[in-house]
Amino acid sequence: MQPSQVYSAGESRLRFVFSDTVVSRDLATDATFEDIARTLEELGARHCGHPVSINVTLAVPPGKLVS
Repeated sequence: MQPSQVYSAGESRLRFVFSDTVVSRDLATDATFEDIARTLEELGARHCGHPVSINVTLAVPPGKLVS
């Protein structure tokens, strides 16, 4: 498969889907799994426990090749 060039003006985001709501947060470029786990722990206490899904969207710098 040939690499394709992807351009994204967006920011990196985290999206937590709970049974009662969807929460979207900015994701720092230097975020770690620990940071994501801490955010999930804080959100889980406010909502119905565990999320249904977690979506991660990463911004790709212009001109960066993605395969």
